[in-house]
This record gives sequence, C-alpha cells and structure tokens, in this order.
Amino acid sequence: MSDLQFQKTVLPSGMTVLSEPMPDRRSIAFGAFVRSGARDEPSERLGITHFVEHMMFKGTERRDARAIAHSLESLGGHLDAFTAREQVCYYARALGDHLPEVVDVVADILSRSRFAPNDIEREKSVVCEEILAYDDNPEERVQDQHARHLWGEHGLGRPILGSAETVRALTREDLVTFHARRYRADQLVISGAGGLDHDRLCALVEQHFAPPGGDALALSRVPPPFIPAARHAIEDVQQLYVVLSTRGVPDDHPDRDPLVVLNTLFGGGMSSRLFQSVREEAGLAYSVYSALEFHRDCGALGVHMGVSPARGREALARVRTELSKLAEAGPEFAEFEAAKSQIRGSILLDHESVSSRMFHLAGEEILRGRYTPTDELVERVLAVTFEQVRDVARRYLIPESWALTALGPATHGELGASDWPIAARVESS
Repeated sequence: MSDLQFQKTVLPSGMTVLSEPMPDRRSIAFGAFVRSGARDEPSERLGITHFVEHMMFKGTERRDARAIAHSLESLGGHLDAFTAREQVCYYARALGDHLPEVVDVVADILSRSRFAPNDIEREKSVVCEEILAYDDNPEERVQDQHARHLWGEHGLGRPILGSAETVRALTREDLVTFHARRYRADQLVISGAGGLDHDRLCALVEQHFAPPGGDALALSRVPPPFIPAARHAIEDVQQLYVVLSTRGVPDDHPDRDPLVVLNTLFGGGMSSRLFQSVREEAGLAYSVYSALEFHRDCGALGVHMGVSPARGREALARVRTELSKLAEAGPEFAEFEAAKSQIRGSILLDHESVSSRMFHLAGEEILRGRYTPTDELVERVLAVTFEQVRDVARRYLIPESWALTALGPATHGELGASDWPIAARVESS
C-alpha cells in the first residue's frame, strides 16, 4: 500500500482525525490520544493523569463497567489504555465492520464518564494495589529512582502512578475538573489504520464524540540542567539492578537519527557491543541493553542491566570500557552498516501492523505536528553517515557525564566514585 493514503482532518470542534487506510486488511486499529501526559500534571495531584484513565472504564451515562468490558470483547475485539509521560491513549482493535461500535464505545468513555463517588473510592484501592505491585518489582523501582536522578523535581522525574498518599487524596472535583481541562476537543487526536475509510471515520467521530470544554491547562516546561551523580540504594533483593544514563536530545533534534544508529550498535540487540561484552563474553547478565528517550523538549540515552551482586563492579567496568571505546575510536564501518540495516528491517516489519501504523500516525502528530511516511523514515536512517555516528559517539558517550543509579546488594559495599568516576559528585541512599 502507499503512504499517500494518509489523510488528516481537523473537525469544526477542534479534534484532529488521522487515518491510513489499508484496503487489504480486514481489521482496524483505532486510538484516541490526549496531547499531554503524566509529566504535565501538578505535583500536588501526582498520579491524577493515570487515575483519570482508570476512571474512563468505570461507567458512563449509557454503560456500566461490565458493559464497557463486554462491548468489544463480544465482537472479538480488544479495548485498552495507557498513560505515558507525554500522552494518554485509549485504543482498540476490531474487524473493520465494527468501526461504528469502536468509535461509539471509545467516544462514550472519553466524553460521558460519570466519575461516580463509589467507583472513585473503589478504584483508589485498585490503583494503590497497582502501586504496591510496582513497588515490589525492583527492576521497575530502580527506573523510577533513576528518573528522579536524571530529571530532578520535574514531572519527568515523578512516578506515573503517583503515590498511595496522593491517589487517596484525589477528590471527585479534582478528577472532573482535570478531565474537563485536559480532554478538550483541541487536545484530542483520533487515529485509525486498516480496513477503514477516512470520510466515514470523520463522520463517526463527529457524531459520537462530545469532549468537555474546560479552560486549557499549560504543559510542563523544559527540565532543569542535569548534574550527574552516583547513587546506590542497598536493598535485600536477589540481583543488583543498574541504570546508567545521560541527557540526550528532543525528538526533532538533528542528532536524533545518528543517535538511533549509535544506540542500535551499542546496545540495541543481541549483536550489539553491550550484549556481546557483558552477556556473551563475560556471562554477567541475562538482560543488558541501551535505550533512547525522545521527548518534546529533551531526551536521554541509557543502559539497563541486572547482575549478580558479586559481579556488579565487573559489569560496570565492561560498560565503561564499551562507552570509552566508542567515544574515542567510534564504531567499525561494518557494524555501522549492519545497524542501519537492522533499523530498516525493524521499521518495515513494524509497519506491517495496523496497530503500529495507528500509533505512528498519532505519535508523529503529537510530537512533530506532521506525518512521516514509512519510506521517509527508512530514507532518513539510510542517510545517516559514518562521520555523524562517530561525532555523536564522541559527544554523548563520555562516561564521566553519565549518572549511575543502583538498587540491591553489593558484595563489597555501595557502588561509589571508584566504581563509576563522574565529573560531578557521588551520593548514597
């Protein structure tokens, strides 16, 4: 199919509707996205973005929670949602014949949720259990600790779920007001892909959606400067969980695509330098990888791994060695070419999915205000030069500018300055 089938319409209400018809598919993917996320909520109502997402499924003027759950499952479809740092998404999969039902259900929960007091109190218990389950997972907990380290008191450094205290303190008035101010028509992006028609999609969205009209809430500002440090929280768990990272770039930065290539060859797969060194050669970790974050005004590049407490320092030394080697000498040309080939294949395979197409449409609109066809995504990667990757490696992979967060036991005491020398300071928890 051709990317030229992409269409965009801004309805009179202010809602943006995006679609990419795929006539050879019998299924559809549909999503309703809010143009803000957990980073944009006030600190005194931590977790409200995620809690409102939960409440959308608890009952509307026309459906109770059971009817909402049954609505698309009874058709063989699927309905779900998630809260992210910069967006909230409600998405569905179904057969193309059921597009009217999909739009009706998603519009109903976003536009007409009741926020019944009894449902709110019951869901507070559910979300508090979710927080406890999250806190029981050291791999998740170290990510939150490192986010606070990397982003400080900014919204990006706060947990998406909030805390039990902030969730229990939410009132019905808080939720209704927040919903009215965040779920406005001009803050909603509707995205569809698969066996659908754009004009019909627009008509259905216009017919069923009735977003609230509260005063707009501002988005959060750019995070403050980053000062790297090393922090280690000693806890009684089986592994030592380690996160290392440095600040990166926003989604629209010129370094984005070279960093994607660099990340792929550094820690983006089984053939990457990190995986081969830390896991295959030394047998130090089951899971070790690097990852990129691209936000609207900032970004990060990080390394994640779980290792034996007795071998944590050895693993850190290997990561530091790989960072330094790439920063000083750059990649080999063969691995540079292989990384680009890997990314090309990943993009093309991913975009075979109607769900991936739907998420891509919305993500492009929210972050960039435009649409990037699949072929252009591939062309951008293939256009990255060897010198560009050498350059970003030299500038971003300096170990002294990376922060360290560790959680778990360490055989010879806390990890510190002798284990990860940095340009700033070392702290312990």
